[in-house]
Amino acid sequence: MAEETSGANLLARKEFAKALPLLKEDLDKYPSNPRIRLQYADALAGNGDFDEALAQYEHTAKYYEDNGLTVQAIAVRKKAEKVRESSGAAPAPSGAPAKGEPMFSREVPQSPLFEVLNDEERAALVKEMDLEQHREGDIIISEGESGSSMYVIAHGEVKVYTRGTGNTGGSVYLAKLGEGDFFGEVSVLTGKPRTATITASQPTELLRLDKEKLDNALGKYPGIRKVLDEFYKKRAKHTVEAMIESLKKRGS
Repeated sequence: MAEETSGANLLARKEFAKALPLLKEDLDKYPSNPRIRLQYADALAGNGDFDEALAQYEHTAKYYEDNGLTVQAIAVRKKAEKVRESSGAAPAPSGAPAKGEPMFSREVPQSPLFEVLNDEERAALVKEMDLEQHREGDIIISEGESGSSMYVIAHGEVKVYTRGTGNTGGSVYLAKLGEGDFFGEVSVLTGKPRTATITASQPTELLRLDKEKLDNALGKYPGIRKVLDEFYKKRAKHTVEAMIESLKKRGS
């Protein structure tokens, strides 16, 4: 019964006014827990308390940034950006990155997608990313479909499946991917159809980069294309597609 009336569950049901006091109580107990603070910020935003929500989002983003969790910091600031735009709130508070400026300053972010780019290139990609939220069980991409977006996992976890080979049939589980991991880059870089089905195994937040928006960044920073191509070649053996190819060779 307690679980049913927890702040997190009330938030999931969008009962923001009821969730707020419970989440505030949790936050008072565990002020250093960024997930609770983020939930509290979401409830504030849902209840229309935009200024306080934005302050809590920035507090959470700063925590992630200070602890080297760059992808998570980007996702929180993207969420705050959406709240700010929809509410007509004042510009970002002093000390927070203004829209269009880099959302982080660490030299080695915690996602391999970002670490191969210089600061300007990295910031250009981040600016073009959109925040996407999925519930447990949601299908994010499907094998065989055309794909024009790549994703970085900000929070949560996804599972990777491919079609069985030979007499196997059905779906074959390949791997779990977690925070900081990315997928879908091959379709964006090569135009090939999706080579796997990927589902959310828990509530998950993704940073999505559409090919059209990648092209916008490439227009200003053409060096990104070279970096991504080299990155793809060097890391090909570690990609989801490489796992699939290896599996199919073993099955043939």
